[in-house]
Amino acid sequence: MSNILYVAKIVSSTSVDGVGLRNSLYVSGCNFHCPGCHNKEWWPLESGQEMTIEEVYAALNVDDFNISILGGEPLVQYPAILELCRSIKERTDKTIWIWTGYEMAQVKSLFNDLIKYVDVIVDGVFKENLRDATLPFRGSKNQRIYEIVHNPEIRITDISDRFD
Repeated sequence: MSNILYVAKIVSSTSVDGVGLRNSLYVSGCNFHCPGCHNKEWWPLESGQEMTIEEVYAALNVDDFNISILGGEPLVQYPAILELCRSIKERTDKTIWIWTGYEMAQVKSLFNDLIKYVDVIVDGVFKENLRDATLPFRGSKNQRIYEIVHNPEIRITDISDRFD
């Protein structure tokens, strides 16, 4: 398991990356290279600053705000992202939102352990021909917002219509 994350930037107390005020981690590295992407400079993994998981954890937890993880593509750094999310959930009661270009079925089959530690997944690649600047928390109409409830078993619900 990797102890290093490549971080494009960390934004404190933002209201655009999920419900309420949140601290957002933008990671570098992306394998999708969506036409029209507004974070192209973060496609190379090395474009980010190397930070340990503990350094990222500390930077995200300077206050009581919940956490958002975006990119780039966070799942390019899956082992480190999984460890960061696990650490946040074991040490705080904060919610975690994560954005990925993978669709939920792919997340469940390829990155299933992540589902144990996150509360919302926004899935799907950005599609320039489906771009919709009026949609909260996503850039194109194909992207879906899933709430993950852990009570006691895991239940995944598409809540996109709450934000249309």
